[in-house]
Amino acid sequence: MVSTKPLWIEAEQIADYLSLQAGDIGALVLPLHYSYGLSVLNSHLAVGAAIWMPGTSVLEPAFLDDFSAARCTSLAGVPHSYELLEQRGFREQHYPDLRFMTVAGGRMEPEATRRYHVWLQNEGQRFYVMYGQTEATVRIAYVPPEHRPGSADRIGTGAGR
Repeated sequence: MVSTKPLWIEAEQIADYLSLQAGDIGALVLPLHYSYGLSVLNSHLAVGAAIWMPGTSVLEPAFLDDFSAARCTSLAGVPHSYELLEQRGFREQHYPDLRFMTVAGGRMEPEATRRYHVWLQNEGQRFYVMYGQTEATVRIAYVPPEHRPGSADRIGTGAGR
């Protein structure tokens, strides 16, 4: 069991790292009973930001239009979420309100990491790769977007680059 104080400290740290603001709208496509989904909710609540919960799968035909209409500024997903987004042609559209995307919950293939980093960078947006532990419900490592795509095959900011 994790107490409230560490959860809020982590939420504030993530919000700070992602530069979340009260005007942000995060797309929550992950379940709340999953630590990453809960982390997305908590980090947005920590700064008074909003959450958009589509209530449907990213594979639903209306998802891309609904996402754009909701004016989401961020989207968090696990590697499989990005595979599903690719099936829907997510990168073929333009999202003027999107500021960044995050991935955690497993290792994303380096080529997919590079693909999203370059696409978002070309759009003036950022791609964050993070790692956490489900049993701790916290993020423990990340790679700043400016270190991509040269470090697409690793996590963290330490030695070994």
